[in-house]
Amino acid sequence: MNFPGNFRYIGEVDVSALKTLVLGLPEDQWQRESYRQQRYEVHRSTETINLVFDPDFRHTHPTRFPALETFEPLIRPALGLVADYYETSPRGRELLQGKRLGYFIRANVVRLKAGGDIPPHKDGNFSLAHSHRVHLPIITNDEVRFSVGSETRNLPEGTLYEINNRRTHSVHNAGPEDRVHLILDYVLRGEKCCCGERLHPDTVCSPQACLETDQFRIPCTCFPDDAAA
Repeated sequence: MNFPGNFRYIGEVDVSALKTLVLGLPEDQWQRESYRQQRYEVHRSTETINLVFDPDFRHTHPTRFPALETFEPLIRPALGLVADYYETSPRGRELLQGKRLGYFIRANVVRLKAGGDIPPHKDGNFSLAHSHRVHLPIITNDEVRFSVGSETRNLPEGTLYEINNRRTHSVHNAGPEDRVHLILDYVLRGEKCCCGERLHPDTVCSPQACLETDQFRIPCTCFPDDAAA
């Protein structure tokens, strides 16, 4: 989702129990699902445990994976904090009056290997452009650099940040240990992307209506500082 800025701070949660769980996972569990790193060249240095995911990147009716049963009790505080953040925002209150709540369309635990990179890229499909991509560092180190737009940060363990995935972003893990993040994609029902608000204000967003901006055929330049970012 595009928004004014590169990183949006949401809050903090205790990840100590989640970190213990991740450190105790058998190595073969990281090898079971290779779709992400095989399908996308930028993710070749990563390994993923899918909790909620669909290869077609659908925007409704997500598929829950068996690993969710193990992780859910420990990620529930993060889920609640993210949902509350967006649903109590001015836009969330406006959209959700008398309607159903938002939902998580994707949730994955992603490991970036020590010395590995996620090269610069932008996320370009309908669901990624119309959901809020939130990162929760579970295991990290001081030599991980997360860049979004013109800004580079080291995100501490236990901090929840939305990243502007419509801007160029990348990660470099120069540290001696793997970096592990929980990545959540949250959808507010009825929320338009900024390009939808600008280009077709009187119609709802859909993969067809938003195709040109979702795939960057029309530049997504909704905010004044986009060019500088």
